[in-house]
Amino acid sequence: GLIAYGGGGIFVSIPLAARLISPEIWDICVNGMGHFQGDQIFSHCLFDYTNVRPIFDPLLNQMDFQAKEEESLRCATADGFFESGRRVLSVHHWRSWFQVDVPAGSLVGKACGDAGIWQRWMFPQQNLVLSNGFSIVEYPAGVDKINFDAVEMTWTGEPLQFEAAIGPLRPPLKEGEKQSYRLVVAEILEGVGVRQLYYRKGSELEIGQRESDSVLELLWLF
Repeated sequence: GLIAYGGGGIFVSIPLAARLISPEIWDICVNGMGHFQGDQIFSHCLFDYTNVRPIFDPLLNQMDFQAKEEESLRCATADGFFESGRRVLSVHHWRSWFQVDVPAGSLVGKACGDAGIWQRWMFPQQNLVLSNGFSIVEYPAGVDKINFDAVEMTWTGEPLQFEAAIGPLRPPLKEGEKQSYRLVVAEILEGVGVRQLYYRKGSELEIGQRESDSVLELLWLF
């Protein structure tokens, strides 16, 4: 059956919650069913003691994005997901399986509303794409060469594991095909707006030489 996974988020009505936590049901579910994870306890209790069944909301994201141990952190990231322009209600594993500063990224919602968090903005003449609160990416070959309807799969695993929830997918771009500035600072300027700084480390050129680092600043006015 369809299991409600806790990482993605579970929403329960008040009457259903009241029924599940009644002593004659909850004590058995917690202590007598042989399950130890909260989402497993909830799901099996739901199946065994109610006629209610969960439904899937694509805006809730379990986000089981992992990388092989030998791969670099760049390959382990969930960049493609956060640069997809998709609306989300929840994210998971963002301080364990991959590293994304969700509080800093979502701060821009104070200026442009929740719909603006990770909203995607394209600037074709500059070949730039802003994923608001996550990154600014330059595509040297041109943004017209990229299928932005598909999500760049920057993590490892079988595509079939993810296509149903966040597909269609496309292969990750190679080094040099995109130049990413990642959000490093987000702060509220009282009475002014939200200030963001995006940083890109300069590329290695020759032994002992590399490009200068770059910083882009955005200010979202109240």
